[in-house]
Amino acid sequence: MAVRLCSANYPLYAVTLLDDSHILVAGGGGAARTGVENAMEIFELQGEGKNCVATSLHKHSTDPRAVMSLAAKADGKGHLVAAGMDGKCQLFRITKSKEASDEGEQDVDKENEANLRKRKGSTGNKAEKSAEVTEQSSEYKVESLACVDTDFHKEEPFQKVVRFSRDGDIIATGGADGHVRVWKVPKLEKKLDIKAHLDEIDDLDISPSGNKIVSVSRDYHAYVWKVESGKREAELHWDKDVPEKSYRIKAAEKSAEVTEQSSEYKVESLACVDTDFHKEEPFQKVWDAMKFVPVKTQSTGTELLSSLAVSDDGVFLGVGTNSGDTMIYVSWSLQKVHRVSEAHGIFVTGLCFLKNNAITAELTKGAETALVSVSADHHVNLTPLRPRCKLPA
Repeated sequence: MAVRLCSANYPLYAVTLLDDSHILVAGGGGAARTGVENAMEIFELQGEGKNCVATSLHKHSTDPRAVMSLAAKADGKGHLVAAGMDGKCQLFRITKSKEASDEGEQDVDKENEANLRKRKGSTGNKAEKSAEVTEQSSEYKVESLACVDTDFHKEEPFQKVVRFSRDGDIIATGGADGHVRVWKVPKLEKKLDIKAHLDEIDDLDISPSGNKIVSVSRDYHAYVWKVESGKREAELHWDKDVPEKSYRIKAAEKSAEVTEQSSEYKVESLACVDTDFHKEEPFQKVWDAMKFVPVKTQSTGTELLSSLAVSDDGVFLGVGTNSGDTMIYVSWSLQKVHRVSEAHGIFVTGLCFLKNNAITAELTKGAETALVSVSADHHVNLTPLRPRCKLPA
């Protein structure tokens, strides 16, 4: 079963990982005066008994608009966060509050000094002081750096997706007007504007090398674009023998796998979610992103798929469904290794993996990997993959 990390008092549409133990979620009720707030919220993951829980550290209002797409990137000063709201993208920088950090350091210094003067003290007082430091040093500052219009649909401009490049120098956006736009960080100066699709863009991603963008759309096409020139490099075909518009690719993620032979080289693969509208049978498909040919296809059952994520090391794929299920697959074999039915009460709106490291293992009591999911049901859940036998080759 899924672990309930926490709940918000507004519908959630996006989630991203900030660091090993902090996530950022976002959503809201939109511009309608319904009394439902619009916000981004930072949560800290902590181990509690046999489970992992999330505690809210900071909430930032985004009124009057709800955040529908989200991406984050560490920049040395804190975290850059790109948030899509209606037809706009706003770039924020999130940092620890200097005042809170200074106060925390001063409190620690005072406590150390007191301990030197008095070796024996009350255990209760120490616990209270520790709690004070933690609370004070957990305050955050959210600074707005830039805001630009990223979608120009005549009726309802809507930015559906935003992604950072791996180096954090650019972001790519896509939405209702079918254009892929690339922006320079941090001023969000437009670098590229590609009339990519004839209909709404469902998803896009930037290659690990930063020189290619893949976009998928409701127009049933999936393309690979060159970042420098904006020219189309390839189209990703489901199957040339299958009638056009039999399948629509709904989500795309780029991942990289490094293999060592005579020299080190990088193989880029692309995982996508496909839906056969005649059979209503969804699939996952992996393409070789160097040759742009499919290498693996796997049916995912009968539930329509709503979201996709790839772990930071490229080993696992996470999938969410319209009925609220969460699933974890091995990326190279597309073998399903875990499924939680109805983890959410409604469709899954966002996914992200925790980093596969010792901190995650400690938080999740030894899980092989862990998938965070959010939904319009207000809940933030964790789907941990418990240790199994050796993965198939």
